[in-house]
Amino acid sequence: MVKQKVYRKHIQLTEFQIKRLYELSEFDGVDPAEHAMRAIDAYLKNKKTEVPSKGQAQIRTKVRDQSKDPQIEGAVWLSGTVNQYEFSALILKTPAKTAMEKGRISKLSIWDPAVRKATNNFIGACIVNYDRGWDIRPSRRAEIYYHPVKAMLDDFINQH
Repeated sequence: MVKQKVYRKHIQLTEFQIKRLYELSEFDGVDPAEHAMRAIDAYLKNKKTEVPSKGQAQIRTKVRDQSKDPQIEGAVWLSGTVNQYEFSALILKTPAKTAMEKGRISKLSIWDPAVRKATNNFIGACIVNYDRGWDIRPSRRAEIYYHPVKAMLDDFINQH
């Protein structure tokens, strides 16, 4: 048996959309949830889902801002871009149990700024989110952006 992947995205339908689903269900006798799943499957099938290989994806990672965290002594916030995504990371002065791999990266978020602006939802726009524990682990699609950012952060840590 193949275990299906569970996505942590939620879609909220408007009252009009819900009403239309029930009208369609009354018309053809199919469960409204089945109609919703078919629509999602059709959308995903038409969406470009190929994952670029590491060689194809021209990953450009750069630090845009570096600022001290006034609440945590010696901690530094780094933010920047990795291709079309933005990232932000909190680097601690010393390793911590709750940091990534018990190191110094306490928080790391990588998000799509277009989705964040359109939805006004930070977590919904994230492709990776670590906040003293994994909230959103890097998916296969997100790994090609996560690994260069993580390597750049590791280099920063080794230099400081």
